[in-house]
Amino acid sequence: MNRLISGKIPHFFFWISISGWILGQVHCKPIQESGPTAKEGVLILSKDLLAKNTVVPLEGEWEFQEGFEKKEAAGYISVPGFWGNSGFPAFKNKAFGTATYKLKVVGLDPGEYAIKFHEIHNAYRVFINGKLLLEFGRPSQNPETEVRRIGKPIVHFRVENQNAPLEIILQISNWFEAVGGIRRTPELGNFETILNTDKTKRKLDFLTFGALLFFGFSSFFFYLLTKEESSSIYLSLVCATLGLRIFFTEEHYIFEAFPDFPPLLEFRIDQGSLFFLAAVFLSYIHSLFPKEFKTLPYRIFVIPNFFMLGIFWMFQGKPLETLFEAYLIFMFLLILVVFVVMIQAALRRRTGSVVFLISCLLLLIGALNDTLSRLGLIPTPYIVPYTFLLFIAFQSVLISIRYRSLLKFTDSLNRELQVKFRAISASIQEAILVSDVSGKILFWNEGAVKIFGWEGEEILDSPLERILPERIRNKHKKAFRRFFASGRKNNPSQTIELIGLKKDNTEFSLELSLTHWILEKERYIGLIIRDVTQRKNLESQRDRALNLLQSDLHTAEKLQKSMFPSPHTQDWPFVWSVLYLPMGPIGGDLYDIRKTKNGSWRFFIADATGHGTQAALLTMAIKADYDTVEETDSQPGIILEQLNQKIHPMFHNLNSLFTAFILDWDPDSGRIHYASGGHPEQIILADNTKVVLPKTGPILGLKSSAKFQTRSYRFDSPFRLFLFSDGAFEVFDKNLMQLYGEERFHSYLHENSRTPISEILDSHLKSLYHFRESRELTDDLTLLAITLGE
Repeated sequence: MNRLISGKIPHFFFWISISGWILGQVHCKPIQESGPTAKEGVLILSKDLLAKNTVVPLEGEWEFQEGFEKKEAAGYISVPGFWGNSGFPAFKNKAFGTATYKLKVVGLDPGEYAIKFHEIHNAYRVFINGKLLLEFGRPSQNPETEVRRIGKPIVHFRVENQNAPLEIILQISNWFEAVGGIRRTPELGNFETILNTDKTKRKLDFLTFGALLFFGFSSFFFYLLTKEESSSIYLSLVCATLGLRIFFTEEHYIFEAFPDFPPLLEFRIDQGSLFFLAAVFLSYIHSLFPKEFKTLPYRIFVIPNFFMLGIFWMFQGKPLETLFEAYLIFMFLLILVVFVVMIQAALRRRTGSVVFLISCLLLLIGALNDTLSRLGLIPTPYIVPYTFLLFIAFQSVLISIRYRSLLKFTDSLNRELQVKFRAISASIQEAILVSDVSGKILFWNEGAVKIFGWEGEEILDSPLERILPERIRNKHKKAFRRFFASGRKNNPSQTIELIGLKKDNTEFSLELSLTHWILEKERYIGLIIRDVTQRKNLESQRDRALNLLQSDLHTAEKLQKSMFPSPHTQDWPFVWSVLYLPMGPIGGDLYDIRKTKNGSWRFFIADATGHGTQAALLTMAIKADYDTVEETDSQPGIILEQLNQKIHPMFHNLNSLFTAFILDWDPDSGRIHYASGGHPEQIILADNTKVVLPKTGPILGLKSSAKFQTRSYRFDSPFRLFLFSDGAFEVFDKNLMQLYGEERFHSYLHENSRTPISEILDSHLKSLYHFRESRELTDDLTLLAITLGE
């Protein structure tokens, strides 16, 4: 197989070269110095610029006015661009209407010239020096009489006077598209140059169509001949769809072949074919890599394409544009699916995965270009048909590799199965045994000699039970017989761990894999045996290490919890309760209650970033620094500033942060003073009124010079204080679609303002479990409920 893949490497380089050539010939131009740009409605060309077979884009500032009547210009507008994005009041955020564009070109020598027009929405007239040379569609100021037409016509004219400027006037109406104006810049050049460029483009389009026709028919007939690869039929459908789009995009050849073809129907087919193309392409990937792109995700992504294809025919104007732009976002998800499948196929070394990787990169380039172009972010043409052509060329190589590898593998398997089997079995370390249905050993490889010690002539024709200790032979002999008799039709392989016996009567741990096959109506049993004694020893060491780690975590859990005060450890002058639930044995939340020197009670809560051991270590460091902060009777804002200055040097280097909240309560005056460093809004419930305590400073650890404001309240009656970390409300449902949220949490506390505080904590935890439909939370949870002033 490796020889097959490596033998195709020159083909990869060949197709990469072809890819670069096609893209270079079609749309990639050499990087040149910036050309002339129109300023205030005038484009000045340097001498002999167009004599060099150069095509000049007529971009820049065009004179602009509303409607078709001759009147004073409203100003200047950038080309390319849409008038809805301009600053003119009459057109701001409007797609529909009529407008006149004017441009004067100075510096043209006498001679034959032409202008190539691209995409102008949605009907227009072209005047050159006051003479009407082109009416494309039927522009009108009345939506009912406008006739939409799309295409890329060429206007041919002659310049007689070198000194007189060339005046170009475009009268444009748009009553259909969701954007109005000039999407792509018209191009000016010598008539012969413009004509040759157009002919080259047409030749390339017909070359593309011919290649798609060839690939499509060859894939289709290949499928009819073999009936092996369903991917071939899907590839032929992709080719057919792309070939159809050649007539409906770029030069719009459909109108040349059928001048009376309805423009609206052309637009529907042009855009709607993308939905069908995406569905067929997903079917192709599903048939190519069914194990990577399983049936359920395939249906999830393919059904919306047909749904959007159905409703696409019902809209026009802005709703249609909105639908299509939404679908372009959906296409990004499709591209992501393709690359996930591609990566999985490459990691699993599926046949042709390298070819698929290269082709998908080409496809991504085209899809990104067309998406950005469709959204108006870049003025480039659509190149998906060409990148898809290259993609299909690579798919032909991929299918050829798959078929060639399959045929070659089958042929070599028929001719060399026994030779390869013996060569492989002799080179590997595992013991390989083959037995008939009676349990007699027929094959014994070198690995078996190394593991068991018996040579082949000593063990062949012996019963399989000989490799087992005497005390377990009868037990496993019956199991072997049942396996051999059943043939394991519903379970073709089985792995068993048991004790083996070597020639020197040494016992050891082995792992035995059983399988079976039928060859010429005879059933054979295959056994692969591995000596797993070393692995068992390592597993034993691992289990001891895990037990030690579990013991250490248990000790750390006790140490961490010993840092926290408990409602039951002393006679507190107030009633309080706490709910502390780290995600693991230890967590990143911290709380503390202590009495200050001036008789106030200080409540402190903090939440370090992260979870588990790292967050717990940070929490211990925070607690140590909090315990050593000087002037503990200072206002809470000063305490946070001192704490921030202490931990900032260490936390800044560790890229770790934490939030903190400090509240001082004076039982004599009923006043509270608090400061919050980036912590969630804490809650006070007093007289059935909710008081929210918002942040008064930034998260700690960001800046050493951070300042924290202290705010004060006074309560003359008892109140309840709730302190909590964000784990109390940042809980998603099981589908990760809805957040429990602060508002729901605050409402819950307020609704239970008269419930005993211990019951509030338990009932809230049950509420979170019910919301998540699980007893596993996604963050450390700390919640304190305190009744003060009673």
